[in-house]
Amino acid sequence: MNGLEHPRNGRTAYHFQPAKFWQNDPNGPLYHNGMYHFFYQYNPHGATWGDGTLSWGHSVSGDLVNWADVGNALDPTSPFDANGCWSGSATVLPGGRPAILYTGIDANRVQVQNVAFAKNPADPLLREWEKPDCNPVMPMPADVTGNNFRDPTEAWRGRDGLWRVGVVAEVGGVGSLLVYRSADFLRWERNAAPLHASSRDVPVLECPDLFPMAPPGAAEGLDVSASGAGVLHVLKLTDFAKEDHYMVGRYDDEADTFVPAEPERGDDPGNWRRLDHGHLYASKSFYDARNKRRVLWAWVDENDGGGVARGWAERRRPYVARLRRTSRRMKPCRCRVCWCIAACD
Repeated sequence: MNGLEHPRNGRTAYHFQPAKFWQNDPNGPLYHNGMYHFFYQYNPHGATWGDGTLSWGHSVSGDLVNWADVGNALDPTSPFDANGCWSGSATVLPGGRPAILYTGIDANRVQVQNVAFAKNPADPLLREWEKPDCNPVMPMPADVTGNNFRDPTEAWRGRDGLWRVGVVAEVGGVGSLLVYRSADFLRWERNAAPLHASSRDVPVLECPDLFPMAPPGAAEGLDVSASGAGVLHVLKLTDFAKEDHYMVGRYDDEADTFVPAEPERGDDPGNWRRLDHGHLYASKSFYDARNKRRVLWAWVDENDGGGVARGWAERRRPYVARLRRTSRRMKPCRCRVCWCIAACD
């Protein structure tokens, strides 16, 4: 959509929306070779979620305001994602090749984690993606209950050179964030202990995000693999069908542990700081290397039930994320105030 257009038929000028049909979770936002890429859960057949056999829609932009559709990046075409290409994240590997980690609903309707690679990394639009035959790269673990194993985070690299990624899972009835490590982005091994575990009151978590934040007052953001003295991390989790909450803390990339800055808030994300009010859900952040800032996308859903009549449903909104001076609270600066108007000018 064009960010300069006026609203019509209920459409908004400053939220991302595809031309038609259903979208939900933002997936794998990415800045690569001078272009912004935005992927999202998309039903190319109608304006509802349907039976969940979703694709990854894909649009590109030069300014985060004006967007052009370049066709679906992922469709449910393989045994390991035959019933849907669900949420995930994108990571640019050394050498500049983008990779996607995503949840596939396989032919038996089991949730597994898959990888796809940009077929031609030199293509500024990244129009073609290929799924290797080794998928799934993370099968369903034996101790996961309720078929809840999904939504891999953006991968980050530890000081040992190994890649890490977080995947939420219901382990023994407890909502948990599992960490997997890999040297080659194809063979992944699960850590013995989760990075986070909630109580049995929260069996299902979704859409995790873990990212570094510069100290309060810093003018620039940090790439996802940044670590060391003075670096804080934000752990964001979504309590199933509720809202996004986050905790600021210290992440140790050697032990893969996260120590919260506010332990008195407990382990259940519903008691953590709320990202925003209203029904803002399934947020996903990325490092904007052009402007050296962390930008966070979120799903803002419709509540009027009129999607079928309109022919479209659901919206997206970006924020710039910074830490307040307390080092415990994030300041989500709404794009319209911070930078969207400047981009339109």
